[in-house]
Amino acid sequence: MLKGTDLTQSHDGAPLFDGLSLTLDDGARAALVGPNGVGKTTLLRVLAGVDRPERGAVALGAHDRAGYLPQDVLDPRATIDDLLRRALGEVWEVRLELDAHELDLTDLDAYGDAQERFEALGGWALEARLDEARRRLGIEHLPRSKRLGELSGGEAARCLLASVLLGDPTVLLLDEPTNHLDADGRAWLSEWLSGFDGTLLTVSHDRDFLDATVDRVYELSPAGLEAYEGGYTAYREERERRRERLTLVVEAQEKKRRRLEADIAMTARQAQWTERTVSRAEAPKLKRYAKKVAKKSKAREHRLQREMAAETWVRAPREPAAFKVQLESEGSGKRLVTALRGVTVPGVLDNVDLTLHAGDRVALIGPNGSGKSTLLHVLSGRVTPASGEVDVRGETRLLPQVGVVDVPLGHAADIGLLTWFRSQTDLPEAEARTLLAHYRLGSEAIDRPLARLSPGERTRVHVAAIVGGGAELILLDEPTNHLDFDTLEVIEAALGAYRGTLVVATHDRPLIDAIGCDRVLEVHDGHVQEVGMRVR
Repeated sequence: MLKGTDLTQSHDGAPLFDGLSLTLDDGARAALVGPNGVGKTTLLRVLAGVDRPERGAVALGAHDRAGYLPQDVLDPRATIDDLLRRALGEVWEVRLELDAHELDLTDLDAYGDAQERFEALGGWALEARLDEARRRLGIEHLPRSKRLGELSGGEAARCLLASVLLGDPTVLLLDEPTNHLDADGRAWLSEWLSGFDGTLLTVSHDRDFLDATVDRVYELSPAGLEAYEGGYTAYREERERRRERLTLVVEAQEKKRRRLEADIAMTARQAQWTERTVSRAEAPKLKRYAKKVAKKSKAREHRLQREMAAETWVRAPREPAAFKVQLESEGSGKRLVTALRGVTVPGVLDNVDLTLHAGDRVALIGPNGSGKSTLLHVLSGRVTPASGEVDVRGETRLLPQVGVVDVPLGHAADIGLLTWFRSQTDLPEAEARTLLAHYRLGSEAIDRPLARLSPGERTRVHVAAIVGGGAELILLDEPTNHLDFDTLEVIEAALGAYRGTLVVATHDRPLIDAIGCDRVLEVHDGHVQEVGMRVR
């Protein structure tokens, strides 16, 4: 059981939520959704006990243990062993003791005692679970002494997920758990969660994952939390129905308001006309009447103002600001845009041939670590192959997985969003500000350092830079990670209308369908193979 009561939290002085309460009973399986920047990650951190709320309290059940998966690596200096030690406690300490004894078998009695303790703590079963998790999450090849900061973003995220799931929690709080998982990893996580009998709350924009794993959706907005029964599909359908009903109520309420305002105005005009036109003989009587009419008009006006200020007055639903995307390209026909001939990147790609023509729409699939990101970086010119030819004949733009980190880490905190954006697009400041505003990045965000952007904001900034820069070939690496649902739908529509050449590395099947990919390439074992429209 997880309970948050009267929770209040702000960010940079701006309120995120105020007086919010949430109760998840034993076995509840819920998702937390909402626009980027509304406070989902902050709320999850508060519920996990990572951050203390400014007001309110969080409580777990008497025997519950919480497991929390953050979006980003907590400490890049920590090793995989550190993660497992933190998650598994004594049993992992005994496992490390066994490892030490196996390197030096001089004290066989101590070695035997350690084996007995390890067995008593269920260590052998845990070892099997750990091996299975490492294999299915694609991290079995990583040495446990490896620091998280030395891993790729996907590897570090999958290590964090493994440590959380193996810690035997009874309450799971997961922040975008599928962002760095391939199809096999997502399937394994969904299967694992189907057998998890504890309480689950996940922040996720993975539509298929939510349909498979949750039976309730909480939507966080500036107005608070609103609950919906079912998974993602049921949530979207019910959300539309509620908004349609609310729109009808607001329209009826507006008609009533306009009618009352017209009546008040007419009464006030009647009183004023009487005051101006009455004769001297009739003045005392009619002026008293006019004052009564004016007083009645004022009373009606005050009553309307009280009704509009009351909690029972229905407000129109607050829609997020319009997210405008327009991707232009002058490419046409089947002119050659890019070709790879015999390209080799040692340990990743082996003698790869690939041809892209104007208007091609390519989905790039394959397991994690297969080389999809490397292939995109070769196409963008960011990675130079050890051998082979890269023939790029047009402007190319890449949306990487890692967001806005194209600056040395030591200086990342000092570079403002607007400064970085103008360096990518060469736009005048006024035009840059206008374009960023279309992406809900207004004055409160554009002077913020890159290091303080949320993952969703980073993705929006990069999409804006792609639009502002103009390109004939757009390369997208997991573009749906971190984006809210409304933004996802608009991005899908924009990419669907884009006339240039598009290559998208993604595990998001709804995205592949929405943007109309006509080619699917699978990257596996260093090779790139055309597989038609088969998507795993």
